[in-house]
Amino acid sequence: MLAYLAVGVLAGGYSVGWMAQSHEMDFIAELGIVFLLFSLGLEFSVSRLMAMRNIVFGLGSLQVFVSSLLLIIMLFLLNFNLLTSFTLGIIIMLSSTAVVAKLLKENGDLNKRRGQLAIGVLLFQDIAVVPLLIVLPLFATSDPSNIGWTLFFALTKGAFVCVLLWAIGKWILPKIFKEVALVRSDELFVLTTLLVSLFAGLLTYSFGLSMALGAFLAGMMLGESHYRHQLEADIRPFRDILMGLFFVTVGIELDIAFVFNHAGMVVAALIAILILKIAVVALSALCMGERKQDALACAIMVWQMGEFGLVLIALAAQHNLLTSEQVSFLIAMAVISMALTPYLIDKIPFILKRLGMLERAKFAFENESQSSTLYHNHVVICGFSRVGQTIARFLSPEAIDYVAIESDPILVKEGKAAGEPLIFCHVEQKDILKCAG
Repeated sequence: MLAYLAVGVLAGGYSVGWMAQSHEMDFIAELGIVFLLFSLGLEFSVSRLMAMRNIVFGLGSLQVFVSSLLLIIMLFLLNFNLLTSFTLGIIIMLSSTAVVAKLLKENGDLNKRRGQLAIGVLLFQDIAVVPLLIVLPLFATSDPSNIGWTLFFALTKGAFVCVLLWAIGKWILPKIFKEVALVRSDELFVLTTLLVSLFAGLLTYSFGLSMALGAFLAGMMLGESHYRHQLEADIRPFRDILMGLFFVTVGIELDIAFVFNHAGMVVAALIAILILKIAVVALSALCMGERKQDALACAIMVWQMGEFGLVLIALAAQHNLLTSEQVSFLIAMAVISMALTPYLIDKIPFILKRLGMLERAKFAFENESQSSTLYHNHVVICGFSRVGQTIARFLSPEAIDYVAIESDPILVKEGKAAGEPLIFCHVEQKDILKCAG
């Protein structure tokens, strides 16, 4: 991730000038976030999200409200006018779903409590972006009388598109993937996966919402199907390549000369944001009864500025809500905070140990039980037709645990109905073998 950011900084218009920021590049890079949120949605079924509602709508809303309010008050006291304070406050309040979700997936922390807390906060922020994208242009036009109706209309659209995606994901998509799986074509399954994630993003985008939100909802609907592991494996290479491009485009926006000329102010602002956001998130999580180490770990994960903040910066600049210097300053803070995040997340165990929250930094933190560990000390059966079923019949009387991997959707459906531990996947992929333990 740091290497991608460095490439963007070096090759961008403010440095060597090999690349110039363009709308086409930004759009393709945004598809990386779409695929990332789609794969994230596969990890979060509807039932699991409902179980996390206290985190998403409790901790998430508390963080957004308190952080925004404190930042707006602080900026107002620093002689910014109220509109500028509001704009800067909400931009700084947002964290980076792209950075944190990618790191959590890589580190295997997505299913741990601290990972769930961080994802809950980020999901609520992504939802909060929708009204913010509407409010900023309305503030710029100085017509506050229409704000209420416009917001109500936007939220109604959002609710409608969510219900529509839920219906499609519940009743249509499983049937489509069943027919595709019966064809036994790897290419067709991959293309269908790409088409579904892009269609979901396009649907929400056409309603004026975030493309990433649509992809997340589509992934969440498919997360309950037995195609989940195969979908995750198929989307991964496209997601990783386009996420790399996304971080390159973030690096392109950094003006190195501006950072050096205002180094003291940038560092002071980053330290202030670090302290403020960590304090707000950690205290909010503690108020909700979370353990100290999970509350602080979550706070460190979400301290940075995010990619949706960059979207709001561009929107605010377009409507003259921010000066060019303020835009450069915010972009510098966003890029540097994103670049520092992997390092800080890596150091979380040692920070907690120094604060006396962990006895042994390395082992106490890393060896927590993960809910994603489905199987242990088991046999993996590759294929569940006649021979695979015969092997399973020999293993069952011996009380030997097993999991079977099968690419025929009819056999998977029949096996699951009979209570067999089956995964729908193509067995030759490394990620699938990891899923099967």
